[in-house]
Amino acid sequence: MLVPSPICGTKDNIPTVSGYQWIHKLKNKKIYFALFQRWPNDNLPCGFDFYIVSFHLEVTDINWVKRQQQLLSSVKIIVLADGNSYNYSIPNVQFFPFYYWHYQLDQMQEWFGVKKKSILKYKFSAVCNRISQSKVWSTTKLLETARDSSLIVLNSWIEEKNVHNWQDTGNDTLDDLTTIFRNKYVGQILKIDDFDNATQNSQHITGNPWQPLYTDCAINFTNESFHYSGMQENDNAYTWPGPFITEKTLKCLLAGTAFIPVGQFETYATLGKLGLEFNYGFDTTWDNDSGNLSRAHSIIDLIDYLNQFDINQLVSMAKESNNYNQNYIITGQFNQNCQKQNDETVEKINLTLQ
Repeated sequence: MLVPSPICGTKDNIPTVSGYQWIHKLKNKKIYFALFQRWPNDNLPCGFDFYIVSFHLEVTDINWVKRQQQLLSSVKIIVLADGNSYNYSIPNVQFFPFYYWHYQLDQMQEWFGVKKKSILKYKFSAVCNRISQSKVWSTTKLLETARDSSLIVLNSWIEEKNVHNWQDTGNDTLDDLTTIFRNKYVGQILKIDDFDNATQNSQHITGNPWQPLYTDCAINFTNESFHYSGMQENDNAYTWPGPFITEKTLKCLLAGTAFIPVGQFETYATLGKLGLEFNYGFDTTWDNDSGNLSRAHSIIDLIDYLNQFDINQLVSMAKESNNYNQNYIITGQFNQNCQKQNDETVEKINLTLQ
């Protein structure tokens, strides 16, 4: 995988991994680490002065963090993850940005190298492997309005919880797409190669940007693993920390392919703060909308807008930004910006532990 397996323990008994060498220099010894967590089930052990938790392969599990705070009471927990914590807060829990995207991109270059793009054949591409609510909407819209000019992978992997048991959202456009998907596409499998989900669903394979979904297409709809930003819990409105992005988005950046972030909000904005640019020649302001339904509706409208252009026009719209971003990564500038942010976070952690 592009991210290490979960690591738990004290600084004296956990291995040194890229990006986390600094933990072995911390002076306070009564710290428990739970790094690279992936929807954890186990609770943190009692008896430590501080806890440092990180999430990189999966989105920050705020419900688990909240449960740990309740179990550990007044003990401080530090949570590290790519992106922003926004307005989400838990007593005695501090969220800090700590990036692992640059390590993943470096690993992808080591595994797959850097190649030139092919002659483009398609306007759009999308992968809908594990079917979820947001993926249903974007994929169905492409299938219904741009199928001949799109390269689409569709699997039959459906868990009812991931599609909210097919409940209506109240947004007619999105609900209509859900109905179409249920009537026409549930159970269908669309393949572009002999990829076997059961044996090959590993980032050492899926992390390859030099495949037709990216090299042969002008714009990729990322269909990220997690798309919830603006949330409502009883009377409490909050924004889920993020944006959480995976190799689904990172492949586009390394391949020099424009992308529409079908995921959490402020994907463009957060990557922009790290030095990348997205002057795509079409409206991207909807990415600043934390509303999950309204943002998804904007993406559906954007598909209609983009569909009026031919491949060459779509390429021209984003070419300058694509080349800039690819070069920014390959030359190590993106790595430097991420590392600078991480170094600043480590300084803040040291102050917190005093």
